[in-house]
Amino acid sequence: MRLVTIVSLSIAAMGLSVSASKPAPAPFEGTWLRCDTNAGYRVCGYAQTTQRGKRVCGVEGYVATNSFYHTRFVGTAEGTSARIDKICGRPGSETDTHCADQAPRDLDPGEKVGWGTSRNKFHVCKDRIHSRPGDQVFDCATAVRDAGMPKVRRLPKSDGPDEIERAWLASCTAGRE
Repeated sequence: MRLVTIVSLSIAAMGLSVSASKPAPAPFEGTWLRCDTNAGYRVCGYAQTTQRGKRVCGVEGYVATNSFYHTRFVGTAEGTSARIDKICGRPGSETDTHCADQAPRDLDPGEKVGWGTSRNKFHVCKDRIHSRPGDQVFDCATAVRDAGMPKVRRLPKSDGPDEIERAWLASCTAGRE
């Protein structure tokens, strides 16, 4: 009986150490996609993010006022929320600053190049990513069921970031943006 108890406790301890060694998944490690139909055309927005510790890197693409916009951002995770610390992309609703390697050669006076600031935060809950101004309270418990973008395993090439954006994301994840 004693031998059975010792063996059982040893097996239980091994099981606990295995499960304890698994790190908790990072909430901002993933890909999100939402597609709709607008004037008979399929229109998609996406976000692809990586997380290392509290550092979050991401690329986002979306359609607004019949134009496609893209952004790159670096943020700081705080649980299931991430504050955007710096952002750049095609100037539009999310940023007013071109990314340095993507600025047009014939910039208009007053156009900005480099990193800009953002008031937005991202929130992950129920396998969806939500973007809100940082001063707005966000609670996963009261989030609208179909709001935000649902998480997907991977993006179709036609709906996701191009090779340049994927390379930037890998570089940012490695600590070089």
